[in-house]
Amino acid sequence: MNASHDRQIDTTDIAAQLNRERSANARLRKLIDAHSRIAAAKLDLDRFLSVVTDALLELVPAAHASVVEWVDDDEMVYRACSGTIAHHVGLRLKRDGSLSGLCSLEKHLLYSSDTSNDPRVDAQACKRVGATSMVVAPLLYQAEVAGVVKLMSDRTQAFSSEDIETLERITSLVASGMAHQRVFVENRALIEQNAMTIARLRTEISLREAADSKLEASLRRRRLVLDTTHDAFVCTDAEGIIIDWNDAATRTFGYARNAVMGRPILEALFPARRRARYGELDVFGIAPSQAVEAGKDPHAQNSTHGTSGSSGKNRSRTELVARRIDGTEFPVELSVCPVQYDGNTELAYFMRDVTERFNARELDKRFRVLVDAIKDYAITMLDASGHITTWSAGSTQVMGYEPHEMLGEPAALFYTPEDIAAGRPQRDLELAAREGRVETEEWRVRKNGTIFWANIITTALRDSNGALQGFAKITRDMSRRRRLEELEASSQRMSQFLALLGHELRNPLAPLRNAVSMLQLKSDGHRALVPEHELIDRQLSHLTRLVDDLLDAGRVTLGRVQIAPKPVSLQAIAQLSIEGSAPLLSSRGQTLDVSMPDTPLYIAGDLTRMVQVVQNLLNNASKFSLDGASIGLRIFRSGRLLAIRITDSGRGIDPDAIDAVFNLFVQETPTEEQADKSGLGIGLTLARAIVDLHGGHIEAHSEGRGKGSVFTVWLPESDHAIADAGARDEAPAPPRLADLKVMVVDDNVDSADSMATLVQALGHEAHTVYDGAAAIELAQTLQPDLVLLDLSMPKMTGFDALPHIRHALVSPGAVIAAMTGLGTSEDRARTEAAGFDLHLTKPVGLPELESVLRIAVARVRD
Repeated sequence: MNASHDRQIDTTDIAAQLNRERSANARLRKLIDAHSRIAAAKLDLDRFLSVVTDALLELVPAAHASVVEWVDDDEMVYRACSGTIAHHVGLRLKRDGSLSGLCSLEKHLLYSSDTSNDPRVDAQACKRVGATSMVVAPLLYQAEVAGVVKLMSDRTQAFSSEDIETLERITSLVASGMAHQRVFVENRALIEQNAMTIARLRTEISLREAADSKLEASLRRRRLVLDTTHDAFVCTDAEGIIIDWNDAATRTFGYARNAVMGRPILEALFPARRRARYGELDVFGIAPSQAVEAGKDPHAQNSTHGTSGSSGKNRSRTELVARRIDGTEFPVELSVCPVQYDGNTELAYFMRDVTERFNARELDKRFRVLVDAIKDYAITMLDASGHITTWSAGSTQVMGYEPHEMLGEPAALFYTPEDIAAGRPQRDLELAAREGRVETEEWRVRKNGTIFWANIITTALRDSNGALQGFAKITRDMSRRRRLEELEASSQRMSQFLALLGHELRNPLAPLRNAVSMLQLKSDGHRALVPEHELIDRQLSHLTRLVDDLLDAGRVTLGRVQIAPKPVSLQAIAQLSIEGSAPLLSSRGQTLDVSMPDTPLYIAGDLTRMVQVVQNLLNNASKFSLDGASIGLRIFRSGRLLAIRITDSGRGIDPDAIDAVFNLFVQETPTEEQADKSGLGIGLTLARAIVDLHGGHIEAHSEGRGKGSVFTVWLPESDHAIADAGARDEAPAPPRLADLKVMVVDDNVDSADSMATLVQALGHEAHTVYDGAAAIELAQTLQPDLVLLDLSMPKMTGFDALPHIRHALVSPGAVIAAMTGLGTSEDRARTEAAGFDLHLTKPVGLPELESVLRIAVARVRD
């Protein structure tokens, strides 16, 4: 029984032993097989590590996952994973606070049989990968830990000593493989690096060869550029000695290249009197250290004689006075650039003749002075958008703004609010840009808010390509001119009124004059009535003269007074003037002291108008002098000027009123103080206007009230003397009157009837009509010898009726005389051009009428 029991035990032990051996042999075969697979793995590190983790799962069935973690600074990275965590490749854990990190630091195998109560592990990471127990072994390479190999199980105390031994063996195998892998990687990297180095060397050689070729071409181009540029290029060493020189420098300074090489630049190219001061300038005093720093500029490129090199901050530019080979001086713009070439400092100078710029700048300065001197015009410059860029002193004067207030502001600021709301500022600029130049007159607003009438000229400014650069705007305050124009218009209306008034006054004067002439004819046998007739005639003549003055005043203000200059002597003018003023002088018992040279003194003048001037002055002297006073008239020469001087000892003129006496309607002496209380204050105005038309002038002088007056008419002497125009032939004896058929045409019934009565009194047949149509009808039946035709008639004027009357008359010898209140030379020329034979100015005096009748009789007889 016992023996059997012992044999049974032995058999069991043997069987167990055999099982252990078979298990060990199987494990060994698996280990060998794993070793073979690992060894056979390619030297790709990630694939190698994946084979390791797969083999560990086969060798250690207790593990549900295996991983190789790589050390990356303070983190552990899942480099290869197998089993249930295969998808966690790339997972990162903090090195501090994990079992893997501790293993990498302590460099030996660590085992955690239960991670739930092991403080060495990262509990959160363990839960994430399902690691209840785990064993970690370091991967050592040259005494440094590259990573760890870890086995994990979801059971506590899952790993036996055999499992740990297997892990250690695999770990040593992995470390050996890693060594081979690193050697392989290093060798492959070295080979790749060598290949890259060789490729770079080849590229570098090719680039250097290309660079050498480009440099050679660049040097050729540089020389070509330097020799063809318009700027003078001069290169010096650090001491200022010239070492290079281009063709433009020869053209600029006149020196050949060989003549300046080796000479100091200051001595060769600049005036002696300026060298000392120029030598202290930065452009000639750049220190070598500055040039060295310029050469270190990372953007600089060395080139022969340093045509490039320094950055902009090392450049220096200025304007100096240079000297040519012939000694002439001229302004140059000089730019210097310090560079390094072959370890030496060089200075590259570029010089440009800026004579034109200098002249333009001086011209601009003078123009600016001129512009600022113009105070009556606001001259401004605008940019293309209408903002002010320049502001003149005149702009301040006109607009009221200072320059600092307006620069950069829109020019629309000067427009009225209404114009701004209507978009006028922008439209004006667009019109100027389109038309080139625009001139307008409109309202503008000053700084203080006042509005003024302005003339504005806007000119578009364009460059050589036609691109719009801006605008020039000139504004002038025209408020005064506008007021003067309004006054002138008012004055013109007044003059027209005076002319109309004078013309209308002549109409009632005409029948009065005719009636007086009738009285004179009827009183030939009744001398007792002569004084009354003379009184009426005298007052009527005076009234006619006042009307004539009114008409002349209108002509003067309208600029219609004209003269017909002919050579005439001052003696003739004086003689006729004295004859005209004799009745006035005689009536007041005044004497005239006349002083004239025997030799005639000639002017180019209008005899009638000049007699009007002198007679007016004589009449004034008589009017403002006492009865029985003496008045002087003197004619003399002063250089090339001739003078007529009239002196009186009468009322005199206040010195402050000397100039005013020549103004229209001004009488310096109050009417109540005048001996002759007639006159309108027109005579002196007419006299001055007539003398001005003759190229002369009239002066007035008086020592004051009660000390008399002196009026002097100065006239230019004429070079052409003729017989005395004042010498008049005796009038021929009037021919014997013959009966004439006379037709009087006038819309003024009194004037027409009185003229017809006067014609009948002179022995002729007279017929009257009162409009143009009736005159044409009567002319056909009457066939008159003389027609006295009024010009200003309603419906049909005398000008309109004239051609019809001419057509109705059978006899070509009939005389047609115009009757009008207008008697200027222009009026006479107009009637003559229309076809009238004679011109009669209303009121027609008896002598004038008798003269017309004599002419008609002579025409009939012929």
